[in-house]
Amino acid sequence: MLTATLSDITQKRAPFAIGCICVAIAGFAILITVHNNGPLEYAALFLVAMGAYSAMPIIVCWFGQNLGGHHRRSVGTAWQIGFGNIGGIIAVWAFLAKDAPKYITGYSICLAFTVLSIIACIVYGVGCWAANRRRDRTPVDIGLTEYEKTEMGDMNPEYRYLL
Repeated sequence: MLTATLSDITQKRAPFAIGCICVAIAGFAILITVHNNGPLEYAALFLVAMGAYSAMPIIVCWFGQNLGGHHRRSVGTAWQIGFGNIGGIIAVWAFLAKDAPKYITGYSICLAFTVLSIIACIVYGVGCWAANRRRDRTPVDIGLTEYEKTEMGDMNPEYRYLL
């Protein structure tokens, strides 16, 4: 709730998403390296859950808010959620009984995808920033009515992407 509130107050999503993902990475790093300290491993699971379950809604909202218009937003969000649910399929094959109790392979896969999510956030953030800069340099008044601008959604030259 704190990250969501601060993200709304600052109108910034990328720093909070990346920060939360870093918390999850710290948890996975502990789980990969520590195998004989139950309380520490349990605490690491809390870090993973705090990081992952805080980052995911911020990322979903960030992407959804950057899609203007009902159609683009609904299709884009559906694709994002659908693609994200592939993790459930991967998890079944990542944490195998033969790897117990350390689950190095499973945690490594999770760590790799978590790092990939940071990279994706950075690339997306830079892309949004670059698009905003391009739009700042182009003339805004191109003779469109307010209705036409609304219908263009995020393709409207006056639209600015949330970072």
